[in-house]
Parts: sequence; structure tokens; C-alpha cells
Amino acid sequence: MDMEHTDLLEDILRSLPPRSLAICRSVCKAWRATVDHRRLLRADLLPLSLDAVIYNIDKIDAPKLFARRSTTRYITSRLDYLDNRPDYAEVIGEITDYCNGLLLIETDKVANPATRQWASLPPLPCACFRRKSTCGRCYRNGYLVYDPTVSPHYEVFYVPRVPRNVPAEVASSMEWPPSVYVMHVFSSVTNCWRERSFRREGDAAGTMADMNSHWKSDGELYYSAHWKGSLYVPLRHNTKGGFVMRIKLWNDNYQVIELPKGGKGSLFRLGKSKKGIYCVQDIDGRCTFKIWLLSESHAGAMDWVLKNEICFETAWRIYPCKRDSGPWISQSLEQKESLLEKDVNLEVANKYNEALSKDDFEWDSDDENAVTTVDWPKKGSPGAPAHLFWCLGFHAYKEIALFHDDYRSATFAYYLNSSKVRYLGIMEHEYSDVDISYAYTPCWTMDLPGRK
Repeated sequence: MDMEHTDLLEDILRSLPPRSLAICRSVCKAWRATVDHRRLLRADLLPLSLDAVIYNIDKIDAPKLFARRSTTRYITSRLDYLDNRPDYAEVIGEITDYCNGLLLIETDKVANPATRQWASLPPLPCACFRRKSTCGRCYRNGYLVYDPTVSPHYEVFYVPRVPRNVPAEVASSMEWPPSVYVMHVFSSVTNCWRERSFRREGDAAGTMADMNSHWKSDGELYYSAHWKGSLYVPLRHNTKGGFVMRIKLWNDNYQVIELPKGGKGSLFRLGKSKKGIYCVQDIDGRCTFKIWLLSESHAGAMDWVLKNEICFETAWRIYPCKRDSGPWISQSLEQKESLLEKDVNLEVANKYNEALSKDDFEWDSDDENAVTTVDWPKKGSPGAPAHLFWCLGFHAYKEIALFHDDYRSATFAYYLNSSKVRYLGIMEHEYSDVDISYAYTPCWTMDLPGRK
């Protein structure tokens, strides 16, 4: 192929998303050579590696980062660049959702912490948006869908809660979720909101009167999951426990799936991992959990399959409670502020990936620091200290869940296949509770639509 045609092919291939580019690479030797020699397919820029936990605590503060040591030297959790008011910038950035390296911020913005690119969303065309004193149906109820392996574009879904102040006789006779659920959807392709209707397949979870949904009590319901073209959003039932709405983005239908029973109230955590959608169920409100995998039969039936049971009481007995005692650390204030003074470009991304390769941390359950839990008790001791554990999130590409000890701030990786636990380090939160947390996979692509 001559140089002129090679340049033309490069221009065409460069416009493709990574997944399509990978397919084109396999067409013939000439195309493969063009992709490889021109470095068009940069898998190292995609959110394929779990390197941190990004989280907010329950007071006004900027997001925090608990991460591999190399990650804390290249990515800052501070989002000062989202606001031009210096007196308030250090507290900007209350996270409401996360997807594949991109954050949804309560102040109507999306942000990429790795590249520091961000974009503003236009006002949601809904009277109750961000007004807690009114119906509150859409307050803190946005869900982000983003997959840079397919497209640089993203969507934000606002799923209205159950209406408030509905007469009791009406609420007890109306199904919920409704047969046609109207949601507000933002697309970065059009840069605008539109109403989108989703039709229910199968039965409702109950009636309006059965459901319990309010922004003050929905903290553990913020966590959604995106898997193979579907968005999974949790619901709470007053008597039956929890449900999940599987919103099928490809055909504008949805279905209601009941969550596993037997947990402590409605304490559960949804997430995506290697094989699909997982649910961590809190059994005793303290340190005992069951982990379930959502399985779909050939006939389309959805069932929860029990993967693991784990009690973390032994973990706090055998692991230290010291700063810098594990392979992961909390990012210091000095690191956060110094990184904000530096520019971000592809050279930084290259240096970051090189640093990762040298920091001697791998997600390997055969690591000598991983301890088997096969002989650990399945239930906590009645007289044991009340250490409260919770799930921080999931590794998106390996069957690993992250757990945190609220009392000592110790954080662990739990390997679902081998039932091993690995101590990661101390995730500091300054005597405050963790309000929201996400397992963070950095995305270094620098093509965020509408970026500032």
C-alpha cells in the first residue's frame, strides 16, 4: 500500500471507536500494520485496570482517593477545576454516580479525574430537579452510562422516584414501576435532554403504596450497574425487600427482578464484575455477607446464584492497623494539590502506565499476601467488637469485591473464585462515614464530548 493510501486509511481508522478498530485490525496484514505502526489502538488508555477507590465522606469535602502508590502520584481526586470560585473549589465534587472512569457530579457535570476533562450538562427539564423541598423525584437519582471501548459519548438517565403525596386509595391501586416508565435521558451526542419511554416486561414490584423511595433514605440505592447494553437500577419495597430494574437500552423495555432474600433490611450493593451483575448482601449489619451473581437462562428467566459467603470478623484480628502498611495508600493533600499544578497529556498517560508496570502490584490470588478464608467462621461472634464492614465496589474484569472496615479503616480485596482475602491498606476518612464509593478504573482517552 502506498503512502498516500496509508495516510487515508489512517484518517479513517482513527475515527473509529476502539472495539471497531480492533475488528478492523484483523481484516488483513496491511490494516494490522497501519494500526500497530501508527499506534492507533491504545488499549492502555482505556479503563481496563482497577487502580483505586474514589469516594466521598459524609461532610462537605472534595472526593478522596485510596489507590496503588503509583496512582496517587499521577491522578488527583480533587476537582477544583470544575469551579471558578477559589474559596469553594476545594469542596467541589459530590459524586452521584460513576461509570468506566467517568464521574457524575451533583453540580450537573461529568468529569474524568485522570485527564481532568469535564463537561456541563444542560438543566434537567424537570421542576423537582435538585429541589429537595418539592417532590424530590429526581434529586440525586441520575445514572451514568459510558463505555469508551464503544464510543466517546455518554448518557445520563434520571429515573423518577415514586410520586409523593399521592392519596392512599390511589397509591394502593396503582402498579409500580408503571407499565410505561418515562425517564429523562441526556445524550452527549445531541447535548440535550429528552423524555424516553420504557415498557415493562412482566410483573410490577407492587403498588405505589408498597414502595419506599426518598432521597434521604436511598443512600445504598445510588449504586447502579451497566452490563451488555442494560442498566440495572435498584428499587426498595416496604415488605418484600429490594428489587432491580433491568433497563434494556437497545429496545426501550425494562423488567423487574427481585433481589435475594434473607439480608439485613435493604442493605445491599450492586455492581458489575467479570461475569455480569453481582449483589453483595449484608446479612447481619456488621461483618457477614453473601455474594450473588445474576444468571439469565436461555428462556430469559433471571435468577440469583449464590457465589460466596464471608464473615470478616477474623480479618480485623489478623491484619495490622497502621498507615502505609499495605500496597495501597490514601492520597495525601500535598499529592492532590501538586498534581493540580501540572498539565495532563498523553505523555503523562504513558508515564503512568510505565509506573504501574513497576510498582509490583498484581490482582493475583496466589500472591503470598492473600489468605484463605475457607476455615474462617461463617458468622460473627456475639461478644465480638462491633466492627462494621461494607462493600466498596467490584473489580470490573476479575471476580474481586472490595470491603472496608469502618472502625479501623482497613480495606480488603476478596477473591470470589478462591475465597481468599488480601489486605490492601488503610483508607482514611477522618472519623466520618464513607457516603459513596466506587472502584475506580482510570480512563486516559482525551476525547470527552463537550469538554472544557
